[in-house]
Amino acid sequence: MRGFTRSICTAAAVVLGAAGLAGAQAKANLPYDHIHVNEPGEEGSQWWETHFGGTRITEAPNRIMYGSTRLMFLSPRSQGGSEGSVIEQLGFSVPDIEAKIRELQAANTKVIEPIKDVPGLYKTAVVEDPWGIRIQIVQDPAKLGLHHVQLRAPDPEAVYAWMLDKFGGERTKIKGQIDAVETANVPGYSTVYIIVAKGDSVPSQGRAIDHIGWRSIAPVDQTKAMLESKHVELTSQPRPLNLPNGPSINFFYVAGPDGARIELVERPGLPPGK
Repeated sequence: MRGFTRSICTAAAVVLGAAGLAGAQAKANLPYDHIHVNEPGEEGSQWWETHFGGTRITEAPNRIMYGSTRLMFLSPRSQGGSEGSVIEQLGFSVPDIEAKIRELQAANTKVIEPIKDVPGLYKTAVVEDPWGIRIQIVQDPAKLGLHHVQLRAPDPEAVYAWMLDKFGGERTKIKGQIDAVETANVPGYSTVYIIVAKGDSVPSQGRAIDHIGWRSIAPVDQTKAMLESKHVELTSQPRPLNLPNGPSINFFYVAGPDGARIELVERPGLPPGK
């Protein structure tokens, strides 16, 4: 009888543990972590630092922080610009868009869309950096710096639902006009808007914006299990990486909507937002 009771208690603990894990998985809440671009390291990072500021970090070469989000430069192996890719453009908010466009034009930056003032929203323009990344510049005083990442997909609503289910965040309308998901509001981390434009696209891997990443704030194997419980396809298994000048990380990749390459990274030993 004692063995039977112990078995019952063990089974109950397993059931309760599984229920607790399922409950924790029901609503993900992962902060945003990084953007990885296929641009020449030193030259690319210097261009971005010159024109969009940020804080250079030393954990590995050619990385710039915007809030708690890393912009990381892979190498000059792009198979094409970001236009038409599922990860199509980055958005930066500046205090004076006219001055910024004059500065970029003086540096021979290609202007795709000139400045326009959208009533009730903000002033906006689109440029392209020397390696093919489309950048939407906006003048939104409420959110200066890295403002948004814009995806492109045939069914934006399906992408929004996928992002919210897998990573959390909040569905919103920017100034009541532009549909977006704001990444999870986790203490210590800055948030970013994810905007999805309607249209056909190609996968991001190898393009100018190769992939985007979320932070695993739990041990990486727990985040893997959570995502697998939500039927996310892993395209690599978790593995460690030793950074040249920083603590080692653990990371893996998943298949995002419409070919968006997405990385999950755990940064053990770093405080939130670092």
